[in-house]
Amino acid sequence: MDDVSQAGRPILLGGYDAKRCPVRVHNDHSPLVPTLVWQPSRAEQQRLDAGVRFEAEMFALLLALHPGAILIDPGPGAIAATLAAMDAAAPLVLGGWLPDDADGGRKGRPDILIRVGDGYLPGDVKHHTPLHATTRTTAVVSPLDSPVERRTVTGWSAAGEYRFDDGIQLAHYTRMLQACGRHGGELSGAVLGTTVLPIDEDGPPHPVLVWHNLDEPVITTFSRSRGTAKRSLLQRYDHEHGFRLRVAANARMIVGADDDPPALVDPIGQEECGSCPYGQYCADRMGPEEPSTQITIGRLGLREWMALRAMGVTTTTALSAVDPEDPDFLADYLPEVGDSGRVRARLAAAVRRAQMICEGIEITRTADDPLELPVADVEIDLDIEQDRDNRVYMWGVRIRSGADESTARYLDDFTEWRPLDAEGERELAGRFIDWLHDVRADAAARGETVRVYHWSHPEASGLRRIMGAGEVNDLIAEVFTDLEKVFLANFFSLRGSKLKVIAPIFGFRWQVADPGGDTSRLYLDTVHADVDPEAVVAAKRWLLSYNRDDTAATAAIRDGLRAWAG
Repeated sequence: MDDVSQAGRPILLGGYDAKRCPVRVHNDHSPLVPTLVWQPSRAEQQRLDAGVRFEAEMFALLLALHPGAILIDPGPGAIAATLAAMDAAAPLVLGGWLPDDADGGRKGRPDILIRVGDGYLPGDVKHHTPLHATTRTTAVVSPLDSPVERRTVTGWSAAGEYRFDDGIQLAHYTRMLQACGRHGGELSGAVLGTTVLPIDEDGPPHPVLVWHNLDEPVITTFSRSRGTAKRSLLQRYDHEHGFRLRVAANARMIVGADDDPPALVDPIGQEECGSCPYGQYCADRMGPEEPSTQITIGRLGLREWMALRAMGVTTTTALSAVDPEDPDFLADYLPEVGDSGRVRARLAAAVRRAQMICEGIEITRTADDPLELPVADVEIDLDIEQDRDNRVYMWGVRIRSGADESTARYLDDFTEWRPLDAEGERELAGRFIDWLHDVRADAAARGETVRVYHWSHPEASGLRRIMGAGEVNDLIAEVFTDLEKVFLANFFSLRGSKLKVIAPIFGFRWQVADPGGDTSRLYLDTVHADVDPEAVVAAKRWLLSYNRDDTAATAAIRDGLRAWAG
């Protein structure tokens, strides 16, 4: 993008920009940075396509429930059509396009505009779960057939991993509605996600709108004077949006002249880099010794990396030499990042990982005590596979006599290829549990013990979710062992503790190409589409091979840990 093409044009940021890396905003508006387009992987494209399909399904449902709702055509007249729909007091405006807010530097297309009073509140359709189960907290929801009817539900919370991102977008659209004089007055917005709840007592579950209070101080932020401070989503949005406007304006002035101002931001490696069109561009600028790109697990926050840079710690080698307990070092570091146990622990972990990178070490033992890893006469390795709705369609089992690999055999008896509903998922899980009870009974008759090994929590938590904790808690406590917990209690890993990371350290390799959950869902999509019989057979073969190797990988790690301990 050249400077001439930007001259005289207002800076307009979208709903995503306030939660994106500010360096991306700089690059988008800099005349010196080439315009780049992100090319998603096949799995990522499938995820995006699934989100588009979900939005279309929710729009169709809302149009059926609200005959007066208006769906906006995304063509050239979308802004005028959106204003006309609001002026006509449509109960819902779907796929709307708000007028550009040139003074505020905003542009945006909220998925849903909800009529409240004499104006509108923003809503977004998201292909994720906006609620998570809790014990004592509450959440505010609305049934889709009556969006203005708020209901408080106990045992749920909107304070999950998506609250910040969802709330920032809703705050963006709130400011846009205020700018064009169509806001409904109440500082809140709603998310229509994949959560389904029974609206009426004993009724079936339905999708709901999950409401966020944008004016409530719910976000913990750093404060030099107070350590931390609570701010609302609107306050946080206003700060982030305002900063990015300054970044964009500054970027436009950097044209390669001698009197160019310095950039307001410099690239720092973070999770977002993997889905950013400028990811490699920024990595090349930072160089191969940049610790924020070298340390990909247990990353420090942006403020922490910036504080280290200001103190001269600009390479992985320099970070490896830091003493995280040095009082003089901490006296300069902690005032910039906050003094807490978590901050100190993150720094110590980052230093340790930097040392491992420099020494070429993947894992290191952290405990002096003997490694406690239960043994059994019958050892079962368990690995589940889930569909796009997180329903378990496969309980993959590998069973062997003790640690004798020559006796190992894989069972695919607990797999359901057809799309599952809640009842089908429960029936499948019940078949697995019945089989496990039979195995235990046969072993007990021989005077033998049985143990089930799995990596991380999904197998145990999946059973509790599907069957109910009361039905399976005793079984899980008696025979299940989470090998990841055993590993983390005894080892520190440079690249994290995912199965695909740890198993290769112990010499295991998957037979299928590109093993992973996202890829497995692509193959399951092929099975469910059932269009090409040969493709379906090949997809099933891939999925079974992938799951078989997951169970074998768990056994390989367990045997490796025992050998290490010995």
